[in-house]
Amino acid sequence: MNTLSNTLFSALLLAVAASGCAFDQGTGGADAALSGRPYFEVFEASNGDHYFNLKAANHQVILSSEGYSSRQAALNGVLSVMDHGENEVNFDLWEASNGEFYFTLQARNGAVIGTSETYSTLSNARRGVRTVNRNVTEYLDFLANRTGARFDVFRGADERYYFNLHAANGEIVLSSQGYTTEEAALSATFSVAENGVNEARYDVNEAADGSFYFNLKARNGRVIGTSETYVSRSNAERGCRSIVALLPDVELL
Repeated sequence: MNTLSNTLFSALLLAVAASGCAFDQGTGGADAALSGRPYFEVFEASNGDHYFNLKAANHQVILSSEGYSSRQAALNGVLSVMDHGENEVNFDLWEASNGEFYFTLQARNGAVIGTSETYSTLSNARRGVRTVNRNVTEYLDFLANRTGARFDVFRGADERYYFNLHAANGEIVLSSQGYTTEEAALSATFSVAENGVNEARYDVNEAADGSFYFNLKARNGRVIGTSETYVSRSNAERGCRSIVALLPDVELL
């Protein structure tokens, strides 16, 4: 066992989360509770750093991150939890200076991905590790079996990463450009959720064959999603409005 001489990192995270952070839209919350499953929340603290928590279905925080300089970096941490959290060998148990116990989840390179709350006994901390294992497995099962309205991030044949936004009937209603990393594509889904509820962010265009499509743009004018084609401009405009109505019900994580 190792001993921390400073205030526990996990306690710092909980203090930051309680001190007034702005939560990103659609990262879990009530929808996750209704489905009875674990979920991630990603948020920006008042100091501008980005964090994530892994929460059980009862909303208890079971793993918390360090601070990251960007949302994309925090999302990379979430992906790392998915990659490492099912294997108990990736967890280290520690004793704090006050005699309590906690654990960290580490990547293959030894970097700490997440830190637990503190436990009164070592056996309780070990049970906490198994709880994280189980919840990560349940979350991955949820991702693998999702249907209906959702974002899907995938790797294309060109080795780049893309996302599709699906309507409730499973139809693809918005697609992305290619990104060099999975976390960049995942971060772009957050941008769609933020910008896509504003009709002014959509730009309807006529294609060379006379059909119509639209682009969704971020505040800086960058295209973050492109629709399928429609036979008329009015149909494309209805497609924009349907996405505006759809996005508040789509979970990002």
